[in-house]
Amino acid sequence: MTALTKTAPDNPTYSPSRYMRERHPDLFSDSISETEYQVEREILSYHLETLTNQKDETAFENFAQRLCEKFIAPNIRPQTGPVGGGDGKTDAETFPVSGEISARWFVPDNDKAGERKAFAFSAKKTWRPKIKSDVAAIAGTKRGYDQIICVTNQFVPAKKSAELQDELFKQYGIPVTILDRTWLLNRVFKHDSMDIAVEELGVGKGTEKQTKKLGPSDTIRAAEFDTLEAKIADGSQYQGQPAVLVEDARQAALLARGLERAPADVNGRFDRALRLARGNNIKKLELAIAYEWAWTSYFWLEDHVRTSELYDDVEHLALDSDDANDLERLSNLLPLIRMSVLTGVLDESKGKLKDRTAALKTALETLAGQSNRPNNALHAEALLLLTRVSEKGAEHGGDPLRDIWVSFTDVIKRAGGLGTFPFASIADALTQIGEFISDSEEFDTLFETITDALAIRSSEGEAAKKNVQRAYQKLGNGLPYDAIRWFGRAVALLIKDEYADDLIDALIGAGLAFEEVGLPWAARNYTLAAVSQEFSAFKRFGNIGALRASVLSRYFDTELKLGRVPQILSAYELEMIVRSAQAGTDGQRRNFRRVQEAHMMEISALLLQMPVKELSKIAQLPDALERLGLPMSRTALLYLMGNEDILRAEGWIPEQETSEGAEALMRNLRDYGVKAEYPIPDFAVGETVTLVSNVLGCRIQVVCANNLVSMGIGEAVLGSLEALLATSLEHRILPQVDHLQLRVAPSDAVGITPVLQFSDVDGEPVGTITHRMVMEYRIKEDVLSFPNWMKGAALEIFLRFAAPQDAETWAKALFEDERALERALTFSDVPLMLGNLHGDRVQLSLADWIDPSDRSYVVKRTEAWLPEPPQELSKSFGNAQRGEGPAPKEMREVAKGKHSNTRWISPIDTQKWDTAKWSGTLFMWSPPGPDMPPPMLGFAYENISAAKDIFQSWRKRYGDDDVKDDLKITIVRGILRDNPAAYAVMVSQNPDNVPLHEGKTIGFLSRFNRMYPKTTRNLDLFLKEYSRHGRYVLIPAHLPNKMANPEPIFNLPIGKHKLNVINAWEIGTNDMAASVLQLDEPPFIPADQPNPPVIETLEWLRSLRARGSS
Repeated sequence: MTALTKTAPDNPTYSPSRYMRERHPDLFSDSISETEYQVEREILSYHLETLTNQKDETAFENFAQRLCEKFIAPNIRPQTGPVGGGDGKTDAETFPVSGEISARWFVPDNDKAGERKAFAFSAKKTWRPKIKSDVAAIAGTKRGYDQIICVTNQFVPAKKSAELQDELFKQYGIPVTILDRTWLLNRVFKHDSMDIAVEELGVGKGTEKQTKKLGPSDTIRAAEFDTLEAKIADGSQYQGQPAVLVEDARQAALLARGLERAPADVNGRFDRALRLARGNNIKKLELAIAYEWAWTSYFWLEDHVRTSELYDDVEHLALDSDDANDLERLSNLLPLIRMSVLTGVLDESKGKLKDRTAALKTALETLAGQSNRPNNALHAEALLLLTRVSEKGAEHGGDPLRDIWVSFTDVIKRAGGLGTFPFASIADALTQIGEFISDSEEFDTLFETITDALAIRSSEGEAAKKNVQRAYQKLGNGLPYDAIRWFGRAVALLIKDEYADDLIDALIGAGLAFEEVGLPWAARNYTLAAVSQEFSAFKRFGNIGALRASVLSRYFDTELKLGRVPQILSAYELEMIVRSAQAGTDGQRRNFRRVQEAHMMEISALLLQMPVKELSKIAQLPDALERLGLPMSRTALLYLMGNEDILRAEGWIPEQETSEGAEALMRNLRDYGVKAEYPIPDFAVGETVTLVSNVLGCRIQVVCANNLVSMGIGEAVLGSLEALLATSLEHRILPQVDHLQLRVAPSDAVGITPVLQFSDVDGEPVGTITHRMVMEYRIKEDVLSFPNWMKGAALEIFLRFAAPQDAETWAKALFEDERALERALTFSDVPLMLGNLHGDRVQLSLADWIDPSDRSYVVKRTEAWLPEPPQELSKSFGNAQRGEGPAPKEMREVAKGKHSNTRWISPIDTQKWDTAKWSGTLFMWSPPGPDMPPPMLGFAYENISAAKDIFQSWRKRYGDDDVKDDLKITIVRGILRDNPAAYAVMVSQNPDNVPLHEGKTIGFLSRFNRMYPKTTRNLDLFLKEYSRHGRYVLIPAHLPNKMANPEPIFNLPIGKHKLNVINAWEIGTNDMAASVLQLDEPPFIPADQPNPPVIETLEWLRSLRARGSS
């Protein structure tokens, strides 16, 4: 951030390097310079031997005393007086210290630090008499010494030393220790004390040699530096990855700076990085490197001229940018140049302050006026104000800055609701400015405003972090729905510049939770949002090393689960580029290869799910896979095509490998994909792409035009619906339809906001979303238009396929308690996020990786590679044993299941049926005869239009002849005790034709109509004709009111081959027909049926009603 340069520092020797080192020592070298002396042991020994002859006893005493202080007792007090110990009879003695202090000493011989010790130092050749006389003198003082230590410059044999120590102890009762020249030499050479010998004895002077001892940080830096330089020197390391080369060169320059290499070395490496960025036309990295070089020149090398020159490079790259973060670099550098001019170290003509300031202010004013990017605009406005502060502070020191502080306060207030406005860095800049503002009410108000804003943001951010922690705990304990609620409360509060990393963690965690409950689009969109956040930071700082490969790996996983091959390859390629750039150590390179191989096997397993009939569409893909570093995926695809001979000729299948062995390997890969529930891969080679989701049991199909904008809107719709309704399984949701189709396509006739319209197609509701092909946001309202549109669209679509039974309770739980709308909408602008990732690309296509000259392989297989594995008799409701009583608890707890494992299957469009108003049943038959048509069963409706829609949708779904009897018609006789002729007609999906899968929950929705005729004549005759023909025809009829005659509609017939007829008294507890029974109208029970099943069924229905009302 910009710093105020109000006046030149008082210290004329102001040093930018010292300034930065004091504030960020971590950015500088932590190595230590050491001096080594070239002194041999023999030379020091000889010097000690001749000390007496040189009359240098005092030097020896000082030398010996310092060694004793270092290795025996730090608390030595020397005696003053003439050579030989003075009047105190000792050369030195210890003074008393507390045990607390002595406990802190690090001294090798500190076992008895509390003892009182006396020291005698002697450089006389006749060491024995000298030691005896010194001990006698010391003992004669009667001072109560606990130990006497005698140090001599002579060699003393160990035996003689021990004998004399024993003798003196017996004579005086005080332990005596004799330390001779051997001890002195060992202390110096073996215990790093050469500095004492040089300082006190003067030995070794002139032999100094400076050495550098690497600190912990420099050790890491140096190792990384050497690895990078070796990698850069190897041209084979960067084939097809110029950005990685530039990033490595940039990192090498920063490491050289941190190691405080020579200026020429640091400048040379920055120059190399800059040349590489320019040569490869990577503008973001070029800007980042030029800026970092200028920053380094000022704060490390104190090269003010070069800083000014590099400003021109940064200005050239940043001045026309529409990103305030780029202009912030200029805003950071300009005050440094201003300081250089002010302190006289840079000529004013080279500083070009007037022109540079004017250009920067113009660029910032332009961005500040772009209201379609509010964060960016206010950031630019703040930088503009900081530039004005710097300008006024330097040129008009006496002018008041009151108007700037007032304007700045307004900016901070307006930025209050903006997540990515850089509050923290602005606050840091104002804190630095505050050092020069001693008394200003307006500045105090500004400072209070921004600190209050930081406090609110910090409070929200810290609370959100706790929510994220709790969410991960829930996720780890197998409670993904609870985790979704906690993540949902957190994500919107973490959209703050200072919580960027925490937001990404929350997005990744939420994506995992969504995936856990079978909501793949919400999982993918949240993960895409995390990737988009990562790339926003990358665009800002230009540092590929800051990208988290784990986030990109997670993005790859979500795309793999969706099966779209272009998106999978794009995610894979992106992750591999980042991982390769970050693989600086052997361990990182091993991990890179491990991840690459894992992804290759996963892609191979996905490709092996491909139907053989589709393979001709991707005949040129195999060689493209090999170029992507996916040789095993190429092998799998060629094998699936039937080209085993090519694989053997190329050596991918070894000569000794049998065909059975090769097939077993491929079968294992295919089975891995089946177990992982990989879908059939979609290569997006048509004009449209179909996206599918299963939400609350409804299958939602979105058919998108094959371009990134249409697909992005389709993905946004599915992801938003999934995120919004994720936790709604625990609420009683009434299905309206069991499937819904949406279509997304571009149109020139719509504005900035997409348009959703529903219409009936073949009797079914179909939603059509039209949008602009280019969705440019010009003003702030445009930015908000997409999530605002999505809010209405998601709710409208939801109410088309389902409706909450208790809307008030449902709405409170989702919208108030869980913040479900924030959860669904905050990251709903998928087209924008795809733009951040893919730029201006219109489409992701296999053509992005296939070269026109690539070989087109022949598909030699004409039938499925592997026959369908033998299955046991397919289980369905028809051949499954019916249970008795309430369903097991695990089946009733639908809220703990997955959305992807929950399905409603029903022929009923609730809204259509409510509009149609089924009001009667019509029987029609012809007189007996050889060519007479089968009888007709008519459903009479009040609304003829809705009736036609119902039958049109049935004919589309079941055909005009329902041979499989998927549409089940049931007649229940005797539904009323007081009128045995009363009957009900029920329509539903035939559960006997629905396969059962373990872990899947299937719900059925039916409709029935109760009829109360006085006799059974018409029904009996219809059933007789049905029995004679073995089939009947289902038709709609129009019955506008009870007084009118029904009007059959003959042009929408459906042939039927089975009619289910059952007596009401026969209905058991788990029979779908139980829905026609009414507790206040008991059915007819024949006198010969004393214990009919329906009695237990009615009791079961009463218990269900009681539970529902409690």
